[in-house]
Amino acid sequence: MDKLADKKRLFTREVIVEAAEELFSQRGYHNTQVMDIVKAVGMSAGTFYNYFKDKRDLFEQITRQNFKDFRDRIKKLREPVNIWDRTDREAKLNDTFSAYFDYIDNHRQQFIILLRGSFGVDEELDGNVWRYYSDIAQDLADDIQNWLNMGVIEGVNTPALAYAVVGMAMHLGHSYLMEEKFTREEAIMTLTSMSNLMFESYLTEAGRTALQAKK
Repeated sequence: MDKLADKKRLFTREVIVEAAEELFSQRGYHNTQVMDIVKAVGMSAGTFYNYFKDKRDLFEQITRQNFKDFRDRIKKLREPVNIWDRTDREAKLNDTFSAYFDYIDNHRQQFIILLRGSFGVDEELDGNVWRYYSDIAQDLADDIQNWLNMGVIEGVNTPALAYAVVGMAMHLGHSYLMEEKFTREEAIMTLTSMSNLMFESYLTEAGRTALQAKK
C-alpha cells in the first residue's frame, strides 16, 4: 500500500510539474498563477500545496532539476573524447551544443529568466540559476585543465577560456531565441567551429602534429 501511495504521489507531482512548465513557457512566470496550474491539471489548490509551498518553490524545483539534467547530459556527451582527434572533438562539441539548444527550445522561459534579469523571479533565485551555468563552465574548465596537464594545450587561462565558451553560447542562444536571425543548426555549426578554433589556438607542438596527421 505504501508503494502504491508513493507512486500516486510521484505521478501527481509530475502532472503538476508538466502543466506548470507548459504554462511558464507560454505565459511567463509572473503571468502564471497557482490557480492557473490547478485548473490545468484539474485538482484542488489544497492538493497543490501538499507538494509545493508556493509558485516560487515550484519554479525553483523545476529549474534546479532541469539544469541538473542538462549539466549531467553534456558531461556524459564529452566522455570519452579523443582529445588528440579533431574529428572526435568536433563531434563532441556538436553534440554538446545540440543538447544546449534542445534545452533552450524546451525551456524557453527559464532561459529568458537567466539572461534578462528584469524578467526574473527574484534576486536570490536568479542568482541560483546563474550559479547553475557557472557550474557548467567549471565542468568545462576541469576538462581544459586535464588537457593542459596531458600536454595537449598550453598557455591557456583555464577558467577564462571555459567562461568565454559558455558566454558565447549564452549570447548566441539569446539571439536565436529572441531575434531569430539564424537557425539553431547555423548557431550550432558556428559554436562548434569557433570553440574548436579557440581550442586549437592553444595546441602544443605535439597537439599540432597529431592534428596534421589526421589531415
